[in-house]
Amino acid sequence: MYVGPQGEPGEERFQLIVCTPSALAEQLRQRPFLIGRHWLFVAEFHPDEVTEWLRDRIAVLEARTWNELAEKIGRIGEWEFEDYSG
Repeated sequence: MYVGPQGEPGEERFQLIVCTPSALAEQLRQRPFLIGRHWLFVAEFHPDEVTEWLRDRIAVLEARTWNELAEKIGRIGEWEFEDYSG
């Protein structure tokens, strides 16, 4: 996905791997360890639904600066140690 001002400076590519559980199992058969932060696990891969789901999550993100927004986009999922605000 590309986010930011389309076709202008500041447009950035956001990449992640969309993976079904069976595809993940196949990857793990080939090598016992996988390291990757940007994985999205889906029951069945339907590209249009995955794209819409991601667009919906990106569309509601807000930040004061582009750098802060890009950081949030790069962390679509929440992690308790980065996102804890208590």
